[in-house]
Amino acid sequence: MSRLPAEVEKQIATVILFPSRDDVWRESCTPIRKMMVALANAIVPYERVVMGVLPELTDVVKEYPLDPRVEILEVKYNDCWSRDTVSSVLLNDDGTKSLASFGFNSYGAGLYEPWDDDEAIDKTVSAFFGYGLNPSPLILEGGNIAPDGNGTIFAVRESIVNDNRNPGLSTEEVEALLKEATAAKQIVWIEKGLPEDETGGHIDNVLFFVDKNTLLLSWTDDEKSAHYARVREIERTIKAARNADGEPYSIIHIPVPDLYYRTADDSDTIVEADGSFERKAGDAVLQTYINFAIANGVVVVPQFGLPTDREAIEVVKRAFPDRAIVPFDAKEASLGGGGLHCLTKHIH
Repeated sequence: MSRLPAEVEKQIATVILFPSRDDVWRESCTPIRKMMVALANAIVPYERVVMGVLPELTDVVKEYPLDPRVEILEVKYNDCWSRDTVSSVLLNDDGTKSLASFGFNSYGAGLYEPWDDDEAIDKTVSAFFGYGLNPSPLILEGGNIAPDGNGTIFAVRESIVNDNRNPGLSTEEVEALLKEATAAKQIVWIEKGLPEDETGGHIDNVLFFVDKNTLLLSWTDDEKSAHYARVREIERTIKAARNADGEPYSIIHIPVPDLYYRTADDSDTIVEADGSFERKAGDAVLQTYINFAIANGVVVVPQFGLPTDREAIEVVKRAFPDRAIVPFDAKEASLGGGGLHCLTKHIH
């Protein structure tokens, strides 16, 4: 039987994409490009890294100190969220692998235009790795499915069962299509993601599976935090759930910072464009530690210059005692609306 593996299982590569949009990223993409090169360099000692680069940017990427072990793949795309646009690998019962390929429409057509190259990127990636392609009619981003590797997928209902993604489909219809695409035995629905998640609420800001029985959960004990009530609602749902073997999940809390608010420096150099999400000074920005990058033998953990940074590192160390833990400045990722997990896609 086909299976969608957990992210903690052995990977063969990480795919990242070189940033290109000055209507999303400040200072003509220079800070985020530096960050992405540093992220590739942090992962490549542990695992194969493939960096997708637009054909017109192949000379530009050479200006950055990219580790020579990082492979360059010329590919067309619209933005650099490989987590959401490169679909997840299915391990098929005949020994082959394929991408469970979902449609993409720029997060309910709300964040940027166009997105046609993003929607087509699975064809290039599947051919590059020699995998099959199993298209699904669902619109779904990879950041909104968290498989435990044992037949259960957690997902946020608000940003899948929604007319901005899958018009006219009920929860039952979406669930049936998701199971068909991923060979999942069951779906556990989280009603809403964290506040101010511009994707509409992705699961990778909420939780992450350490193993089939254990997950990390974004958490705060600060009653004034915008996340306080929401994380408790989510925890109640998790505690009521059982995995495919009928076992409860064990929960490890990882701190979630309160919302960050953009400054003029964060926003003033972003180019305004029709169809792109506005990023203005004073707007709330979601930052989470659980949106980390994980590869064979390493976890790259976001840092924001906050008192909770150290606590987050210690929680991840305890959760993954056999992996190297690399602290990493992730501010640029959050300013674009995501995190390190959003900017990396694991390939099994």
